[in-house]
Amino acid sequence: MQVHVRVCKECGEEYRPDIKSCADCGGELEDVFEDEGAPLPRRQEAAEPEVLDLSDHRAVFQTSRATDLVPLAERLRQAEIAFHLVEEGEAGAPASYSLVVPEVHVTAALESLADLVAPHAEGEVHALESHYEAGRGYVQCPACGARQEPGSSECAECGLALGPKVPTCARCDSPLPEEGAPCGVCGGPPPTG
Repeated sequence: MQVHVRVCKECGEEYRPDIKSCADCGGELEDVFEDEGAPLPRRQEAAEPEVLDLSDHRAVFQTSRATDLVPLAERLRQAEIAFHLVEEGEAGAPASYSLVVPEVHVTAALESLADLVAPHAEGEVHALESHYEAGRGYVQCPACGARQEPGSSECAECGLALGPKVPTCARCDSPLPEEGAPCGVCGGPPPTG
């Protein structure tokens, strides 16, 4: 008895004779009969993703929901500003999605996105890190502009998550270089936990 299957020309996936197109890639199916002796196409292995050098890029928007980036990316595409969408996150942790542009296009990108990112800001939109100090955290909320206490993990005004809480010195309120370390500013003892 002759065995008849349909095979996708694009990815090599096999289907029953009554299936019209590939469910995996949408490719066209061709009829293959076992006794014809023709080898069945093999499914192609996925190529390793290309690693991009984004060292000369800056994040202009970051979110935990990738769909938030769609209108922003479309705006940059219309303005002919080069960009990349970057997914970050440790295994088991929630992902974070960033919209990054070349350093030379940051100002143009922020101007183009201003009405979408912060319609209330009237020309005061900044790149994410412009109100951020290493070791201290955000000095100003990137969403509402409220001044932040050292090490804040959440904006007291609008509730925006600003990152993990940075431990601070009990004596001078400076951020500690690492948890359990003495203060690098005043020499105060590490916090007791």
